[in-house]
Amino acid sequence: MKKTSAVTILTLLIALSLSGQSYPKLSNPSYRFVSSPGFVNITGIEGALGLRDSTSTNSKYYFSLSNVFGYQADRNFFTGIGVGLYFCDNKLFVPVYLENKYSFYLKGAAPYFYASGGLLQSIDNYFDESKIFINPGIGISRCFSSRIEGSLSVGFMLQARTTLERVSFLNFKLSIIYRENPFRMFKKTKHGF
Repeated sequence: MKKTSAVTILTLLIALSLSGQSYPKLSNPSYRFVSSPGFVNITGIEGALGLRDSTSTNSKYYFSLSNVFGYQADRNFFTGIGVGLYFCDNKLFVPVYLENKYSFYLKGAAPYFYASGGLLQSIDNYFDESKIFINPGIGISRCFSSRIEGSLSVGFMLQARTTLERVSFLNFKLSIIYRENPFRMFKKTKHGF
């Protein structure tokens, strides 16, 4: 009797440990919504309102069209290089910047933090009107197909040319994201996850 009980318990322990290998994938549905490493292209439209009443030029609002070419490094981290056109109060700027993003995956949506920064190059007067900027923010994205997702974000942009001349904006961005590698939920594997 003791021998039979010991063999039964040992068999159950071995069976549980073997089946437990994929348990996190089964118990956590967000695993299916994780993006795989690979090329990512983000095209966005952005609008912003100036946060303080300032007499300096180009501090009331701006609209922009931008594109980020990047790489999804792993489950959470994305980095890329962006370019675009910024239409400020009365000037046109060409931004060149670096964007980094950290995503959290939930079922069907991915909230994220992002930080971008770089150079706003003036078309009219490069040396006297070009600025540097930083733009941290938060957002959320949702996939619509195996390779396409939409994103909405809000951020705080600070532009500066000198330590005395700074302007800040509250910006909103609507983006379409194309991924070279589809989300895991769209991949077919032999195990079904």
